[in-house]
Amino acid sequence: MNLADQPVVPVAVASPSTEVDIPFNKLHISRKNTRIKPHSAPDIECRAASILAYGVLNRLQVINEQGQDGNTEFGVIAGAGRFFSIELLVQRGLLPEDYPVKCDLRSEDDAIAISLAENANRTPPHEADEFVAFKALADEGKSPETVAAHFGVSVRTVQQRMRLGGLHPELLDLYRNGKMGPEEVRAFCRSADQERQLQVWNALPQWNRTAHIIRNQLAQDSLGTNHPLVVFVGLDAYKQAGGVVTGDLFSQDANDGFLEDLALLHQLAVDKLRTAAADIVAAEGWSWSDFCESFDHRLRSQFDQAKPERREATEAEQDELARIAAEVGHLKEKRDSLYDALERLEAGEGEEGDEGEARDPGAQATGEASGESAEEALSTQIEEVEQQISQLNGCAHAITQALQFYSDEVRATGGVIVALDGRGGMDIVRGLIRREEKPAEAPNQPSGSAAPGTPTASGTSVQPSATGTGLGFTQPKKERSEISERLAFQLSARRTAAMQALTVANPQVALAATVHRMLDLVTRRYRSRDDEPVKISATGSFQSLHDKAPDLKGTRASDEVQARIDAWRERIPAQTKDEFAWLLQLPSADLLDLLALCVALTLDVTTGVAGKQPGGELATALELDVADYWTATEASYFGAVSKETIIAAVEEACGPGSGMPIVKMKKGEAVKYAEQKIAQTRWLPAMLRAPAAKAVATDVPATDASATEAPATDAAVTDAATIDTGTAETPATAVATDAPVTALAATDAAATDSGVAEAPATEAAAPEATTSEVLVAEPAMTE
Repeated sequence: MNLADQPVVPVAVASPSTEVDIPFNKLHISRKNTRIKPHSAPDIECRAASILAYGVLNRLQVINEQGQDGNTEFGVIAGAGRFFSIELLVQRGLLPEDYPVKCDLRSEDDAIAISLAENANRTPPHEADEFVAFKALADEGKSPETVAAHFGVSVRTVQQRMRLGGLHPELLDLYRNGKMGPEEVRAFCRSADQERQLQVWNALPQWNRTAHIIRNQLAQDSLGTNHPLVVFVGLDAYKQAGGVVTGDLFSQDANDGFLEDLALLHQLAVDKLRTAAADIVAAEGWSWSDFCESFDHRLRSQFDQAKPERREATEAEQDELARIAAEVGHLKEKRDSLYDALERLEAGEGEEGDEGEARDPGAQATGEASGESAEEALSTQIEEVEQQISQLNGCAHAITQALQFYSDEVRATGGVIVALDGRGGMDIVRGLIRREEKPAEAPNQPSGSAAPGTPTASGTSVQPSATGTGLGFTQPKKERSEISERLAFQLSARRTAAMQALTVANPQVALAATVHRMLDLVTRRYRSRDDEPVKISATGSFQSLHDKAPDLKGTRASDEVQARIDAWRERIPAQTKDEFAWLLQLPSADLLDLLALCVALTLDVTTGVAGKQPGGELATALELDVADYWTATEASYFGAVSKETIIAAVEEACGPGSGMPIVKMKKGEAVKYAEQKIAQTRWLPAMLRAPAAKAVATDVPATDASATEAPATDAAVTDAATIDTGTAETPATAVATDAPVTALAATDAAATDSGVAEAPATEAAAPEATTSEVLVAEPAMTE
């Protein structure tokens, strides 16, 4: 019951109190104290630590009451928790028995009412408030050890709460208001960047804001200590090279953490692999060596592999293999018995609980544990046995590998590649023969000179790969774009919506995109599914675009697509069972229109990376100009970028010097100024611009393309990568232009009223050209 909820206003007040300091040995818990449920041991410990550090902050409420020995004492009617905490300190010798306790002496007539009032009218602070307070203590310079001693909790608990207190204030507000759970709150501690935390939360759809997803999003710029690449390099080597490890305060393993310097980590891995490859070449006599991050099927297809020969094991090797097999068998029996014990322990727990224990105020979000349980002890033993088995199996594998060898002929032309095995070790692949009919000679290399990896006249061999950069081993780049991930998603969502609107009106492009998306069924070529603009599995993207760009609703692109949806919904049969028959009798033109709408609704080229522009070929085919659908405003762009970016945008759109007035402006003034200056310029950020076009070198001398006209045709060109740019009488010029080039042949919609389509204006003529090679759209963006 909370007395503050009662509407009745008291007409009289209790009798006045008297402030007194009473020796502790004169106090006892009054029979009129209304608190029946005892305080938990952790609560008493925490309060005792606080009293020892800061004294009794709130006075105990007492009345005159006879003690058990018949002497007059004072009964505590409110403040039992403080009483028991002082008693604990006295028992430990930290306070004297006559420690003066601050009390309010009350009338016995009001004892029960006062006891009830203090116990009922209490609202504990929210965990988020506690986290912020612990963070404030850290900001004041108090160490976790000092705070832990003052509040009676572990140092790790204090570190957890300090880390939680450093989360973005908006995220803590969501937690206070019940819109985020404790697991999600802990997940955000993976990154100390508050803006990054908020970006991840806002970019995720509401239905997918789980702790696992949040943690993975924040982990893109770091690796955990148990990651195979970290295991391969070694934490000690990483630390000795200057790398920093951020501890994972919420893991049960105190050694867990995150490595932020991925460039250093990859460089250490490269150095270790390069050294291993060179050592193998020196020890075994291979003609070449190389290394890679993963020796997968794409790299394997570049090599043939010679079969090794095999020798008989020596008596010592046989004895060692037998010993390992016996020890592995013994360890497996031990592991099985530990699993049985764990199952019995779990089955015997039943419904036992910890009702008598009270949780620490911050225990829910910090996940504090009281110690290692019997289950955890058994699990730890099982892991140790598994590691021993794995190590012994590794020794046995090394012995069996040593029984294999390659002939001198194979080693004279073959090589070895060292790669990561995905488990923290190395995968050594020997006997590889490059699939090369004839080694390519360098421009300045005389005919007949030694190719890499072949013996020279001096008897040495060239080993470029052993000290090279590795096969496909890419260094990570940890560069933060001037455009945030959230803004990148919003801008690319607007670009997607514009492409959808154009696709709806262009069935030919929609049909071509659909066929292209399924073309790998015929060619059996591997293509990345993530970068494909059309999701042929009919995954709708229209609603998700509005989640990523809330300002999309009511825009031209959104309204055009929604109008088509509404129109078709009126025509589609109400019953699902009638749809197929209805589609069969639909005219071909209507069916193509419906197909275009369906394809448009699957189109999704959103990305959180500002430097990417997925779906470039499709955008070119649609002749996309996002400026027809989007304008830079405070809400759509300028409010989310820095002043430096705003200045660069104004100068790019309006000319050099036009952005100088912004330098002395405040951010709000700069935003409004930029919005006015750029309003009619059709300026676009780089990630929204059309892909650049480049000219392909040709064989026919160029002509003045500005005076050349190409005849229109109603037939689609069969090759989507080229366009016939001229005829025998009128050769066309292949040049770079500012206008995007469609990947389809000229159609009726592209033809002019006179039946002739003008060739795009040129800026420079290519030195040579043929009628079979034309402009090719590049996916890269231009400034």
